[in-house]
Amino acid sequence: MNFKIIIAILILFMLCPLAGARKFSYRRQIVKKVVIDGNTHFTDGQLKNQLLNKPNHWYNILSKRRLSRLNVETDQGQLKRYYNQRGYLFADVEASADYYKDDSSKAIVSFNISEGKISFVNSVKISGGLDTLNARLQKLLARIPLSQPINHDAVVATGFRLRDYYADNGYPLATVKSVYGYIGDSTWVNILYQIAESSYVYNGKIEIVQEGKQQTKEQVIRREVLIKSAEPYNRAKSIESQQRLYSTGLFKYVDLKRVGELQYSRNDTALADIELRTIGRKPNFVNFNIGVGQQEYFNAMLSVFQASVSMGSRNLWGLGRKLTFEAKTSLQLAKKNEMVRVLKFKDLFSDLRFKPVKNSISAGYTEPWFFGLRMPLSLNVIYEPHTKNPIINKYYDKLSGEISLVKDIDKYTSIKFSQLIEFVSIQGVKAQEAAILRLEGNNSMRRRFAVYGQRDTRDNAFIPQKGSYSYTSLDYVGHLLGGDFNFIKGEFYWSRYRLLGEANIVATRLRIGVLEELGANGRSSTEDRFTLGGAKTVRGFAENSIGPKWTAADSVGVDLEGKPKGGNVMLLGNLEIRRPLFWRIGGTAFVDAGNIFNRIADFRINKIVSSTGIGLQFFTPVGPINFEYAFVLQKQLDLAEGSYHLTILYAF
Repeated sequence: MNFKIIIAILILFMLCPLAGARKFSYRRQIVKKVVIDGNTHFTDGQLKNQLLNKPNHWYNILSKRRLSRLNVETDQGQLKRYYNQRGYLFADVEASADYYKDDSSKAIVSFNISEGKISFVNSVKISGGLDTLNARLQKLLARIPLSQPINHDAVVATGFRLRDYYADNGYPLATVKSVYGYIGDSTWVNILYQIAESSYVYNGKIEIVQEGKQQTKEQVIRREVLIKSAEPYNRAKSIESQQRLYSTGLFKYVDLKRVGELQYSRNDTALADIELRTIGRKPNFVNFNIGVGQQEYFNAMLSVFQASVSMGSRNLWGLGRKLTFEAKTSLQLAKKNEMVRVLKFKDLFSDLRFKPVKNSISAGYTEPWFFGLRMPLSLNVIYEPHTKNPIINKYYDKLSGEISLVKDIDKYTSIKFSQLIEFVSIQGVKAQEAAILRLEGNNSMRRRFAVYGQRDTRDNAFIPQKGSYSYTSLDYVGHLLGGDFNFIKGEFYWSRYRLLGEANIVATRLRIGVLEELGANGRSSTEDRFTLGGAKTVRGFAENSIGPKWTAADSVGVDLEGKPKGGNVMLLGNLEIRRPLFWRIGGTAFVDAGNIFNRIADFRINKIVSSTGIGLQFFTPVGPINFEYAFVLQKQLDLAEGSYHLTILYAF
């Protein structure tokens, strides 16, 4: 046989298997299906919630979910991590992608799981290190519960905390290694942290380097820095120093780190020089803002449009002092012949127009360190010309000044003291009539001293998933201070956020308030007293409609009969369950309850009103847009009597 023919046959024979083979190519195909095999201890739904790769649905019309090699590899690692967090240290995951039903434009992504055995924690111990420091670390070790499935992430995180603790106590070069000791068939595991403390390190010279043209006085920077030369190195203080510098608003870049070689004085002691490098923000600024908000008389998101322009300096003379000027205007979306009313869904198709709500001009000054303490002192003056008060249907001019002092107790807690004074002129009325009209609405003259304390441990202020937020306030108005009103008012607010399962968030809130009028001439206005009802308190009710109403006998010279009067005692409770649904859409189910009373003695449990409902959220970069439907809980249920609420952010 011809040699050339033999070679050709051999080549064809070698290529035949490849001719029938199909090689998959990642070309940004649309993900049509995601398949998980081999799982027995966790459902497909639980595992698919961990994935970046998700199949396309009808609502992905504008943004198709496309395949990428990076997402497949990330999901492979995430599934393995999911098992490792739940005791399956030997779990393995194989990932693959292929064409869906031979359609090269669509892909099916598959994950094949080998779960392996589950392992439990038998013991957690430390070896090496220093006995004096190790004795204080038992609380950290207790975060890994005995006789429970081992969580590899928790083991690693605890190792980092042990290392950080040594770094906070002068040993920044300490190393921590976690070692697993398996017992028998690997059902039980002994965890051992091996610590090598290395050298004890002191802070050497601390040098400040400022880049760019925007310079700040060196003493302003140094007063925010907690670490000092010749002190033991402390990692936590270094991190907090950077956070304090960022919080001043003066810098866009801060970097605090060790530089150069360690200078050893003895075998186990060293000196480390520190460099603080900063880039300052421009001291002078001009800002323009346009947005939407919610005015207290409405429960519609688009009830108030706001526009403002502000200018000033955030770093006067390089000393960190702030001076700002701002002009703001607000317009309300309302029906042509109505000033104040809850907007219903049907109103969106009626004759709506913008009407002015409030205009203001303000000036503010902040001294960041008052009396040499990190306790900002702020002075603010606000002038509100030609502002409409919908309660009395009159225009007024108001000039107010406030001085406040804020002190941080710790990273979560702060306390604020403030003193407010107001001057009001109601337009087009005589002095005697003005004194009567000032008894209601926000056109009154107040002299107020207030104390306000808050604690915020939420992980996110807009979409919290865990943590809590609480505040306590006490206002002393008038009496010895003068003004139109004389009362003392206290309020307590507490909200808590917890994960239920892997996706549900349970949010709860409790709010209690008490107001007591002082002296023979004790007096307060509707604005000062408590009201409930509406999108942020008890949904299903019109804004501020719960509680006592004005009667003819209560008249203060203004026709207020039938309108909300407010009460001196408030009780409010909320329970809400939140969860993501799909894409950027979330859902809520809630129950609200509360009421307003004139006195504590008037409280009756059967007088508490309640409502329930559901809502949808569209998540945006600035927080969720909330559309909710709620109805009052009563003996004869009538869903047609429910109310719609369209707001920005959650109710709490």
